[in-house]
This record gives sequence, C-alpha cells and structure tokens, in this order.
Amino acid sequence: MPQTPRLRRHRPLRSLAVLAALATALTPVTGIGAPAAAAADADATVTAAAIPDLTSANRRAPIPGLPDWSRAGYRGGAPLPGAAEAHPDAACHITAAELAAQYGVRADGTDATSGLQRAVDALRTTCTPSAGFTKLSSITLPAGRILVTRQLALDADYMVLRGAGMDRTTLAFRPDADTRYDTLTADGSDWDEDGMTHGAGKGGWTWPGRGLLRVQTREVSPKYASDHASAPADRKDLFEGSVNQHWASGVPLREGSPIGSTQVRLAAGTDMNRFKAGAPLWVGAANTAKFYQQQTINDPSTYVNLHMRQQIFRIAAVDTAGKNLTLDKPLEFDLPLDSTSDGSAAIGGTVYPSRVTPLKVVQGVGIEDLGITQELDGMPKLGGGTYDVTPADAKANFGNIAPEYAQHGIVLKWAADVWIRRVATRMTGSHAVVTENAKNVQVQESSFDGSWNKGKGGNGYFRGSRVWDSLYAYNTSRNLRHFTFQWSASGNVAVGNDFDSDLNLHGGWERRNLFENNRVAVPFENSSKNCRANCGEEGGGGPDGSTWWPIWWGAGAKAVKWSGATGPQNVFYGNDLGKQTTAGGAYQPYYPDRQRLYQLGSSAADPSVYQHLTANGSAIADWAGRENLDYGKAPHAGVHASRTDTSGSLFLKSAGTDPGPGGPEVPPTPVSAGKPATASSVESAGFEAGRAVDGDAGTRWASAEGVDPQWIRIDLGARHTVSRVRLAWEAAYGKTYRIQVSDDGTDWTDIHSTGAGDGAVDDLTVSGTGRYVRMYGTARGTAYGYSLHEFEVYGTLAPDGGTPGGGPVVDVSTAAQLRSALAGALPGQTIRLAAGEYRGAFVARTPGTASAPITLTGPANAVLVNDGPSGTAPSCPAPVAGWDSGYGLWLYGAPYWKLTGFTVKDSKKGVVLDDSHHVTLDGLSVHHVEDEAVHFRRSSSDGVIRNSAISHTGLVQPGYGEAVYIGSAGSNWSCHGNTGGVDRSDRIQVLDNRIGPNVTAEHIDIKEGTADGVIRGNTFDGTGISGQNSADSWVDAKGTGYLIENNTGRFAPPGTFANGYETHNPSTTPSFPNGCGNVWRGNTSDLGGTGAYAIKITSTSKCTASPNVVHSGNTVTNAVSGLTNVPVTP
Repeated sequence: MPQTPRLRRHRPLRSLAVLAALATALTPVTGIGAPAAAAADADATVTAAAIPDLTSANRRAPIPGLPDWSRAGYRGGAPLPGAAEAHPDAACHITAAELAAQYGVRADGTDATSGLQRAVDALRTTCTPSAGFTKLSSITLPAGRILVTRQLALDADYMVLRGAGMDRTTLAFRPDADTRYDTLTADGSDWDEDGMTHGAGKGGWTWPGRGLLRVQTREVSPKYASDHASAPADRKDLFEGSVNQHWASGVPLREGSPIGSTQVRLAAGTDMNRFKAGAPLWVGAANTAKFYQQQTINDPSTYVNLHMRQQIFRIAAVDTAGKNLTLDKPLEFDLPLDSTSDGSAAIGGTVYPSRVTPLKVVQGVGIEDLGITQELDGMPKLGGGTYDVTPADAKANFGNIAPEYAQHGIVLKWAADVWIRRVATRMTGSHAVVTENAKNVQVQESSFDGSWNKGKGGNGYFRGSRVWDSLYAYNTSRNLRHFTFQWSASGNVAVGNDFDSDLNLHGGWERRNLFENNRVAVPFENSSKNCRANCGEEGGGGPDGSTWWPIWWGAGAKAVKWSGATGPQNVFYGNDLGKQTTAGGAYQPYYPDRQRLYQLGSSAADPSVYQHLTANGSAIADWAGRENLDYGKAPHAGVHASRTDTSGSLFLKSAGTDPGPGGPEVPPTPVSAGKPATASSVESAGFEAGRAVDGDAGTRWASAEGVDPQWIRIDLGARHTVSRVRLAWEAAYGKTYRIQVSDDGTDWTDIHSTGAGDGAVDDLTVSGTGRYVRMYGTARGTAYGYSLHEFEVYGTLAPDGGTPGGGPVVDVSTAAQLRSALAGALPGQTIRLAAGEYRGAFVARTPGTASAPITLTGPANAVLVNDGPSGTAPSCPAPVAGWDSGYGLWLYGAPYWKLTGFTVKDSKKGVVLDDSHHVTLDGLSVHHVEDEAVHFRRSSSDGVIRNSAISHTGLVQPGYGEAVYIGSAGSNWSCHGNTGGVDRSDRIQVLDNRIGPNVTAEHIDIKEGTADGVIRGNTFDGTGISGQNSADSWVDAKGTGYLIENNTGRFAPPGTFANGYETHNPSTTPSFPNGCGNVWRGNTSDLGGTGAYAIKITSTSKCTASPNVVHSGNTVTNAVSGLTNVPVTP
C-alpha cells in the first residue's frame, strides 16, 4: 500500500514553535477571509506534506457487520472550508489591523479579552443572520502573544477564528479572579462544582468547566433570568448556555422505542412547534437497574438516575398530529419510557423518565492556525502566595498542580459541525480539547502538549465526551493523561494520530467508535501513582499501582464510580501500539496484528451484541492488571477478533498511511541527547550549552548578546552519519548560520547553510559524517544573541565509528546474517539487528573482554524466534551438531556480552547463558516461551538483567516457567556445575524489570549454591502463577547473601499463590548456607487477599549462623496472615 509522510513521533515536545513543526501533515490551504484580503493574509498560510483526503470522496462505503463511520466529521464528510466559503461582505471579516484599531486587541501584553469578545459579539449580531456554511465570517488575530484573562464565548454561528500560524499567534490565558475556581474540595485537590453556587445554580451546570475558548450559546433560560441578573461576575456563567433550557424543557415520552428503531413517541400535550425537520435533537434513555446489571454492576447503591445512554440526532420528519419524530439514523440503544418500564425496580425509589430535547447548538465555527497556552508562573494562589512552576514540574506528574486553575483550552458544548485545524496547545490548565454534547466535530493536524493539572477529578485529557459522529485525524499529543471517548460517545473515528497517552475507552456506554492507524507509545511513567500532589482518578478515588497501556477499557465495577461500563463494538484496527514496560526500557508491541479487527465489548458470535470483558468466565473488575489477557480466546471473552481486513483502512478508500510491518515504532531519540556540549559563549548562569541537549522544554542555551559569530558544538562520542538536524529556536534566532561536522573538533565541513533563517523550528535534512556537530551562526535575526531550546542531531553510528570497545558495527537483517555475525564476532564489535523476525537457532560462543565487550543490539521489533527443539540432545546441554536446543538465544562460553533492546519469543527457553559471566541484558522483551525466560547457568556470574519485560512463560511446562532463573538446582550440578561441581552463578543483579503477568513459575528463582546477588526495583505481577512444582511466590530465595529491596509485587487471580517471597533450605553437597543470610527492605506487596505472608522465612533454625533479615520498611496489603512470620528489624 502506498505511503505518504505522516506525523513523526517526538518526545518530549518543546514549545509552541515545536508543536507547529510537528503538525507537518497538512494539506495546503488558504484561510478564510474577505476575498480582497485573501492575498494579504497568504503569508499566514501553513503549507506542508499532504495527508490523505478525509472527505466523503475518499471514504469507504459502510462495511457489512461494522458500524457506519462514513459520515463522521464536519458536515458528515464535507471538505473543511477555505477561501471559497468566505462571506462576501467584507464587514463580516475583522482583520488584525481592525482588531487593533476598533477593538483594542494587540499582541503587546495588554488584556485583549473584552475586545475579542466584542468582536465575536459584533459578528454574531451583524453577520450570523446572513451567514451559512458557505458564507463564513472571520476574525484574524495578529502574530505574537495575546493576553486573555476570561473565558471567550465563540457563539457566533458560521465564524472562523484564525491566527497567523500555530507557532506565530499565541493566546496566553491568565485567568482572573472571576474566572479561576474559588471553591475547591475540602482537601484542596480539585474544583468543587457543587460548592460553587448562586441561587439555584451550581458550578456543575458549566460542566466540563471553564476554558479559554468555549463554543456554546450563552442564552439564558427564562426560568433562571433573575438568578443570572443577580449573579456576580464569577457566577453568571452558571446560568448561561442552552443546558439550562434542556433541563427546563426536556420532553418525556408516551412510549419507549427499541434499539434499531427510528421512531420517538412523545408524550401527549407536547408542543410540536418546537420540533423542526433537519434540526438537532438530543435523546436520553433513562438508566434502569437491568441496564446496570447488563454491565455486570450489581450493587444497587451505585445506581444513579441519569441518562447514561444518549445521543444527538437530526430530526428527519415531524408527525405533528401523531406526536412522533423520525430520527435520521436508528437508535443505538433501547429507549425505555422510564427507569421502571423494562421491569426494573425504581432507582432510589424514584421513577426517572427518558427525555428528548430540541437543541440550540452553535454550529459552523472553526478555530485554526493559532496556539494556546495557560500561564501559571506568577499567578496568585487561591490560599495566598504565587505559583513558581515550569512545565518540567508537570512532566510525568499525574496530579493537580493548581486545581483552581484547571481550566481547559477549547470547550465544545452543545455544538455541531465545528472544526479545529492546525491548533497547538501547550500547558493548558486541564483538558487541551474537551467536548460535552457535540456532533460532527473535526479536529485535525493539531498538536497538544502538557497540562498543569492531570490528577484527581479527571483532568488533563484530550477528551471526547458525549461526542458523536466526529473525526480526530492526524493530531499529535504529548504529556497528557489520556485520549478518551466516553459518556455515550459513538460513531467517532480517531485516525492517523500520534500520541504518548492511551486510547482510553473511559466508560459510560461509549460504543461503535473506530481507532485506526494511530501510533501510540505509552511511557512506563504514565501511571496515576506518578503524582506529587492531588492524586487520583476521575471518580475521586486514589491512584493505583498500575501503569497505563496503549488501550484502556472501562470495566463496570471500576467505571461505575464516574459513569458505567464501556459499551459494545469499539473497533481497533491497523494501529501501531507500544508500551514501555520498564523505566527507560524498550517498547513492547501491543495488539500487534494490524490486519485484524479487535472489536472490544463484543460477543464472539455477533460483534454488535454487547459482551462485558471476562477472564476465566468472570467479568473483570478492572482493566488494570489484565491488559494482556487474550479476550478473543477462551476461557476469556469480550473481544471479537476473528475478522481481518487487508485494505489498510476501514474508513478511507486510500489511507495513504501505513504503520508498516513489525512492532511499534519507538519514538526517535536524538543521538545528541545528553551528550557533552560546549559553546562560544553563555549569556549567564542557567543558559549553558548543555541546556540545549537535555530534552527539557523549559531550558535553553543562550549566547552573549549582540556579538557575531557564535557557535554551539555537540560531541557525539563517536563518528556518526548525520541525516537530520533540528533547531528549536527561542525568540533570539540565527538568520545566517551553518551546520557543520568534524572528526576532531578543529576542521569543519558544512552540511547545511542558510541566510534566510526565520526562527521557530528548523528541521533540516542533511548528510555528513563526524564525531562533532556544530551550529555556527554569523548573523543574528534579532538584536539579542543566539538561543536554542533544543539542538537535536539524528543519525546512526558510522560503520567505522566504533563502539565503547572500539570495534566495528556489523548490520544484520536476516537470520543467516545473524548466525554468521555471531559465529564471527570479535571483542569490541557491535552486531546490530534491523527490525524484523529472525527464526532459527542462534548461539554465541566467542568471548568478549572487560575492555572490549561484544554487543548484540536491536529495536524491540527485532524478534528472535526458535521453533525447536529438534534432533538428539546430548546428556548435558551443549551446542552440538544435529541438535537444536530451542533456546531463543544461547550464549555458551561467551562472557562479556551486552544484549540490548530486542525481543525473544515463541521459543522453548528465552535467553540462556552457560559459562558466560559478566553479561548484561538491558531493555529486552522476552515472552511466550515454553519454559523459563532468562537463565544464568553454569557459573554465569556477575551478570545483570535490567529494564526488561518478561511475561507469558511456561506455556508448555508451567512449573518450569520461571522469568529469571539464577543458578541450577543441586540435582543438576552434575551437568551445570563447573566450579567445584557447583553452579556458582553468583552476584547476579536483577534491576528495574517488569515481570508478569502470566509467568507461571517464580518470577525470580534463586537456586542453592549461588550468593551475593541484588534484586532491586522490579515490578512483579503474579496473575497466572501456576502453583505447579511448588511455584507459588514471586521470589524463591534458596541462595545466600542476597539483597532484595524496593520491589513492588501484586497478585490477582487467576493463579495459585502462597506467599510473596519465600526461603527454602535444600541440602547440597558440597554444603552451603542455602536460603540464609538474605535481606529484605523497602518492598511493597499486595497479596490480593490470597497470599499468607509477604515474606515467608521457612526455617530460622537452619539459619542461626546467618539469619535472614526482614526490615520494618517492607509493607503489605491484602495479606491473609501479615508481613512476615519472623520478627522484623528496624
């Protein structure tokens, strides 16, 4: 399938200028404006590589058996507007110059709020009556920073708000005292909607809360006119918006309608003049006890009278006499008369009706070519003092830094046919973009980075709530909590996006949504437990110990805390998903078959029929900890995964984008990251050269001011072939500069030069080789100096560039090449795997040295597979002709190796080390093996395994499915003992790995005769441990002198689980103090209500000379018996 350029993944994003550069996949357009002004505004046009045609002309017809997504997005698939759709009256286009002259809106630091709102109001009053989808009015903002202090209402239908570019116009939001929230929950962690009151109104009436730009009517229901009139400035918005009309004027039914019907039967006495053909209609189905039970929610105390199932339709026909309405599409849920009409008992003793409401929506509004940021530094705190923070304080911090400033970037509420195009948000107060009852929205080619509040109460999302038939295409987001569809969201398409947060089905009967051809790489740190203050979830609960995977599904028992279970037939197809399972480690492929349709919440027999996800026949209580179960195969259920499609898109005829073969693409990392940097000068302390290579958006290098030339140089440590250089300039940029490379830092070669630099971000394709890379500036673009937020160099180690051991690099891309490279390996050499599958027997027998180790490295989607064993095995395992061990990778007599980044799977054993000391395994992924995953054997001492992920072991022999096996059982020393007849695989370090689930034996089995190892910082998930062959704990310590500290373990069924950590004391010849002298400290254990002790010391009498020590800093929850069976040591 043909490929076109698509968004590249960068982490982290740097600034609004960088966000603009990342929105590279844009179709060239000219913005809307008065026809005479179009040429004058042409310099604001953003032009870049084309994305696929997203209009109806390039959409697939509805596919039998799947939801119809063909009418998702703006006007059901119409092209987004351009100059041809401009209103012909020049008075309906307010230019930047007119904003300044007539409304006082300037990019000069003065408050532009009132002027901007007056401009919108002027268009609403004078132009909206004559406007339409092909006659759009516009406001064009100037370049620069525009200060806004209050929420702006974009409630003029058929209007476009445009900037000079997403990196050139910035709306800087600094909420004033009437806009920030002045009521917080009792613990100060979140906005208290119910405590923010006036008259009959509550803050919750403004849900999802205030924002910088709000597309929603400000009309006030007559019922609340007096409250609105008496409200102070910080309460008036409680009564503004059509939501009040809905509450005051929803219409009940006289009879319910089943799923699939297009008929709605209204109550007798309904005023039918309120309903017009073609107008939007909100339909809400009352919750019933049976509906909750369908979601496996059986606790009546959690049931709530509301309309979880809801949707906005268009009225196709009005039967005035019969008081019936015909909808434009079939109902996707049963519409009962009320909460008891299906035979359910009344919830809370109250009969609650279903309702419909004719809507007053804001429509035809566009927001494009601008940036948004909410500034927090220096803002007054609600309780006194001021905030002193930077974006770095919010990175990987899933808490609320400033709850009173949890305002959003863009709010779309009671809105239809609205678009957001080429918009960049950086550090919003909460959600970047949020919907709440919106239809046919289109968000594309935009970039969203960071939020000050990502914690308790559900903050910091890219959020699609109560949104229908909408399109989210080719956007980039970084440093947000989730991308969600939730609260009855349906018929939406998310395609071609590039996220570092999960695709989150957040609960509330969201259904029939499509996630297609997205790239998602979720860092290990994305977890509610990574939080410094005001932590928790949307339902108000606290953080848990899980880390988010690329997909999240709302289980009924979990999501009922804020809504309810996720609904049926949410489809995932063609996505490139990866999860970093250890801090700094490799990314593990997730739902990797890109031709398979994964239909979540669907019955195996009929995907349109709802099936709550089940594990071993029981409904899951929470997705967390169960993310890697195969719900498409018995004994699990709830994912229909038997259908495939080879077209590359379920949505488009020609997608023009294809994630490609293999596993998820790991976000590109500059080869310059963290490398030594020097500069010709530094403006002052805090602006050193190293700040340009630290990956921190809030830092920069700055040269002395007013002096040319200036330079900044990076030492890559070895010769690299450089293919790309990216300069993220601060306001002080270089107009004339060169990019140069050098082997010695003295003689320089130009690989790029320009005399027309214009700041922002310069993303340069270059070609050159050298150890040093330099930006050499000869003419400044401003009166200041040169300043770079980031100086990024991309490329690969040159063939003669060397490694830390000084040897060459051998690139391999086939199994035969890999076998040859292993056979011919030399000390200091690096064998570099290309992405792809390597099938066969791979044995390394060449030793490296301490000063020149041998490295085997590759990306996570370089996968080693061994289909063996085959042939006749020798009496003791050894590489002999005619026998394939079945090991994924075998190091035999090969000390001093480094194994990094790649994956081993579908083999008898994963990685086996025999007589191979001083070997380091770093960032590997080992899964789906018949026996153990990693085995340090035959005195393979002084080894390290770190930052690696292991799961799904013991597929054939569960009792032998250890994740990390250290040493050998005494009964096997005759084969594996080569130091005095003993397997002395001593001093092994197991550090910062993620082990489980579905590791069927011990996560770490420390065998007798081994000594002095370290087990630190690992995460153990005991789900699936078998209990066979006494495998019923995370760690079985039969060695001596081990330090076991700061690990986190949890157990949840299924599985057989006795204790978290155990000691045993087997007798051996020669004799050792087996199972003695070990130390536990700082470990955290959750035994799931099944395990007896976190740490079970089997015998104290056998260890009197060298007792085991359990420190009091260990903790345990959900234990049958307690922390330990021996006295603890302070």
